[in-house]
Formats: sequence, C-alpha cells, structure tokens
Amino acid sequence: MLGRYRLNPNGPTLHYVVRAVPDAGGQFGAIFAAADTGSAELRLQELLTTLMIAFVVGVVPAVLVGQWIAGRALEPVDRMITEVREITDGRSLHRRLVVPMERDELGRLAATLNQMMTRLERSFAALRRFTADASHELKTPLTVVRAGVERAITRPDLPQETLASLEETLQEVNRMTELLEALLTLARADEGRADLHKEAVDIREIIEEAGETGELLAEHAGVAIEIHLPPEPVVVPVDRSRIRQLALNLIENAVKYTPRGGQVSVELGSHDGRVVFSVADTGIGIAPGDLPHVFDRFWRADSARTRTSERAGTGLGLAICKWIAEAHGGTIEVQSRPGRGTTFTVGLPRSEH
Repeated sequence: MLGRYRLNPNGPTLHYVVRAVPDAGGQFGAIFAAADTGSAELRLQELLTTLMIAFVVGVVPAVLVGQWIAGRALEPVDRMITEVREITDGRSLHRRLVVPMERDELGRLAATLNQMMTRLERSFAALRRFTADASHELKTPLTVVRAGVERAITRPDLPQETLASLEETLQEVNRMTELLEALLTLARADEGRADLHKEAVDIREIIEEAGETGELLAEHAGVAIEIHLPPEPVVVPVDRSRIRQLALNLIENAVKYTPRGGQVSVELGSHDGRVVFSVADTGIGIAPGDLPHVFDRFWRADSARTRTSERAGTGLGLAICKWIAEAHGGTIEVQSRPGRGTTFTVGLPRSEH
C-alpha cells in the first residue's frame, strides 16, 4: 500500500509504503517505510532554470559550432555559385573556376564546369564568327543587287507593273542590308571588336539631329513629336555616331508604335549626376509579359501594336540600343502600360570611369 502523510500542517509530507510479510513469523506482520522526498523534488522554477542552463551550455554552442562547420564546408560551393553567375552573361566565357587542390567532389565539379564552359566558349565563338562572316559576305551581293534595281528604276520606258515590283524589291534589299548591318554590329560587339570613339560632345546636338529625322518620320505617320532640350550645354564623353544611332532607333520605334494622331515626347535632362535621355509615346503600350524580352535579339512586338501600313522590324534595334548604352557605362530601361504608352529611358555617366 502506498500513501502520503503530513506530520503537521506546516511539516513535511512523508511518502510511505506498507508491505505485508507473511513469512517473517508471528512477530512481524508488515514492513512500513516512509521518507521525506521534498529535497529530491524540483519545483517548476527550478526545472525551468535547469532547462535554461542546459540550453545555454549545451544547445547554443552546438548550434554555433554546427553553423561554423557548415559554413566552412559550403564556402567553396557559394564561391563557385558566385563565379558561375558572373560568367553566365555570354561575354565572360573565357573565365574559369578555380579548381581546389583536393581531388574531392568539389574539385571534380569545378573541373567539369570548366570543361563545359570551354565547349560553350567554342560554340559561341563559332556562332559569332559565322554571323560576322555571313553578314560581311552578303553585303557585297546585296549592294550589287541594289545598284542594279536603282539603275533599272530610272528607265523612263519602264511599265508601271515592273516599276512597282522593282520598288518592292528595293525595299526588301534595303531591309536586308539593314539587318546585315545590325548583325555585323552585334557580332563585333560580342567579340569586343566594336570599338567606341569617344569624345567630349554636347549631347544636345546629337539629340537635336536625331529629332529632326524623327520629325520627318512623325509627319509622314501623322504623329506629333516634341523635343525638350535644356538651355545649357550637356557635355558628355560619348561616341557621337553610336549615341545618334541609339537615339534614332528609340525615336523611330516610338513613331512606329504610335497610332496616327498620337504623340512622341523626347526629353534630355539629368538625374543623380547622370545624363538622362527619354523617349515616350502614347501608343497602346507593351504587355507585361513582353517587357522582359524587349531587349532580346530578334524579339518583335505583336504585329497588332504596329500600324497596318508598317513593316515589321528586324528585332535587333533595341538589342543594339542596349549594347550602346552599356558600352558607354550607362543603362537603358523601359516602362510601359497597355493603353498608356511606353517610355524608354537611357542614363549615361557624365565622365569616364
């Protein structure tokens, strides 16, 4: 039998046990044993204190040591991830990962990745070389074809049907020439052979010159164009011809994708120590799903965005714009909302780094 008994109201509580002993003889009927277990019991506060000490002394050091060991073990992996991420731009495939001295799993992984990047570098180089060579070789026959068509058009006795066919052919030849020039430019840029001839120029002159060409295009398309230039000079070290090409591409795109009666706004200013050039239109805009792809090569907007009388572009103009901006240490961004128009913004540094 088990039980508890308090000796007095303020005294200790005894835990006792009574066990019968029938085989002990007539003088013994049972054994009674009792003890005060108060000294062996942990109160709630004492239990919490004990658990806290055990946590601080045991668990926290174990977690810290585990994190340190895991960090040391995963540090090469993290460094490898960072290096691979920097190489994935397609222009840094000549770089290689550092192979650890130990021939463990990480060493074999680094060696395998280096072999993969070697193959990718060769493939990219072959593709760029083919693009450049093909573009260069095709320029001469296209020039001959264009010269022949232009000479044939000048004949006074040419029938109207033949004249229309020749004009259509001339347009296609000009479009092919434009495509080859763009391909050649990008191929040279990828190989690092498209040098920039920078000089300190007043960028207002470049924007104004491109704007004049844009005004002719806008007048023909029935689109109003406004050009806002600051009164003071904006001197920036740039390649004049490349920046003019960038500005003209953006203005032509804005006019092309703005319906008749719309408006294109060209503005030059500065922000955070950088020269900012923007081209905004009131066209139907670009779908959110297409925005990440506008600077991709050969990407073209949905034909519904252009006027029905316009031919589709080559899909390389904005890719060239992106290269020109980045080659000058600048940036190009696009903002657009369907039905609200599109704005391209170019930021250029005021000085060379």
